[in-house]
Amino acid sequence: MPQTLLEQFLAEECTPHVRKLLEDALATPGAAASHFEFNRFEVTLERSPASVLLEDVLDASEAGVQQVSLEEFTAALSRRSAS
Repeated sequence: MPQTLLEQFLAEECTPHVRKLLEDALATPGAAASHFEFNRFEVTLERSPASVLLEDVLDASEAGVQQVSLEEFTAALSRRSAS
Protein backbone atom coordinates (compact mmCIF):
# COMPACT_ATOMS: atom_id res chain seq x y z
CA MET A 1 0.00 0.00 0.00
CA PRO A 2 1.45 3.40 -0.98
CA GLN A 3 2.28 5.82 1.80
CA THR A 4 0.39 9.09 2.16
CA LEU A 5 2.32 12.31 1.66
CA LEU A 6 2.17 12.86 5.41
CA GLU A 7 3.80 9.47 6.02
CA GLN A 8 6.42 10.18 3.36
CA PHE A 9 7.15 13.62 4.83
CA LEU A 10 7.57 12.18 8.31
CA ALA A 11 9.84 9.38 7.08
CA GLU A 12 11.98 11.41 4.68
CA GLU A 13 12.16 15.01 5.88
CA CYS A 14 11.01 15.26 9.46
CA THR A 15 14.38 15.46 11.16
CA PRO A 16 14.58 16.73 14.75
CA HIS A 17 15.44 20.20 13.39
CA VAL A 18 12.46 20.23 10.99
CA ARG A 19 10.13 18.95 13.72
CA LYS A 20 11.34 21.74 16.06
CA LEU A 21 10.67 24.38 13.38
CA LEU A 22 7.14 23.07 12.88
CA GLU A 23 6.42 22.71 16.59
CA ASP A 24 7.65 26.27 17.21
CA ALA A 25 5.41 27.58 14.42
CA LEU A 26 2.45 25.70 15.85
CA ALA A 27 3.12 27.15 19.30
CA THR A 28 3.31 30.74 18.01
CA PRO A 29 -0.02 32.46 18.64
CA GLY A 30 -1.43 34.95 16.19
CA ALA A 31 0.20 33.73 12.97
CA ALA A 32 -2.52 33.10 10.40
CA ALA A 33 -0.30 30.77 8.37
CA SER A 34 3.27 29.54 8.25
CA HIS A 35 4.93 28.22 5.10
CA PHE A 36 8.04 26.05 4.96
CA GLU A 37 10.05 24.81 1.99
CA PHE A 38 12.14 21.73 2.58
CA ASN A 39 14.07 19.51 0.15
CA ARG A 40 11.11 17.63 -1.30
CA PHE A 41 8.07 19.02 0.50
CA GLU A 42 6.44 22.37 1.06
CA VAL A 43 4.36 22.56 4.22
CA THR A 44 1.78 25.25 4.93
CA LEU A 45 0.28 25.43 8.42
CA GLU A 46 -3.05 27.29 8.40
CA ARG A 47 -4.93 28.42 11.50
CA SER A 48 -8.28 29.00 9.85
CA PRO A 49 -9.34 26.52 8.81
CA ALA A 50 -7.02 24.52 11.07
CA SER A 51 -5.26 22.47 8.42
CA VAL A 52 -1.89 21.58 6.94
CA LEU A 53 -1.17 21.49 3.22
CA LEU A 54 1.63 19.15 2.15
CA GLU A 55 2.97 19.53 -1.38
CA ASP A 56 5.48 17.20 -3.01
CA VAL A 57 7.57 19.47 -5.26
CA LEU A 58 8.58 16.43 -7.33
CA ASP A 59 4.96 15.58 -8.20
CA ALA A 60 2.97 18.33 -9.90
CA SER A 61 -0.18 16.18 -10.13
CA GLU A 62 -3.09 16.03 -7.69
CA ALA A 63 -1.38 13.03 -6.10
CA GLY A 64 1.39 15.40 -5.01
CA VAL A 65 -0.87 17.38 -2.68
CA GLN A 66 -2.44 16.32 0.61
CA GLN A 67 -4.43 18.40 3.06
CA VAL A 68 -4.81 17.10 6.61
CA SER A 69 -6.33 18.57 9.73
CA LEU A 70 -4.00 20.40 12.06
CA GLU A 71 -4.98 17.91 14.76
CA GLU A 72 -3.96 14.93 12.60
CA PHE A 73 -0.66 16.61 11.70
CA THR A 74 0.28 17.43 15.30
CA ALA A 75 -0.64 13.90 16.40
CA ALA A 76 1.60 12.48 13.65
CA LEU A 77 4.46 14.76 14.74
CA SER A 78 4.02 13.60 18.32
CA ARG A 79 4.06 9.94 17.31
CA ARG A 80 7.18 10.57 15.20
CA SER A 81 9.02 12.24 18.09
CA ALA A 82 8.08 9.36 20.43
CA SER A 83 9.56 6.74 18.11
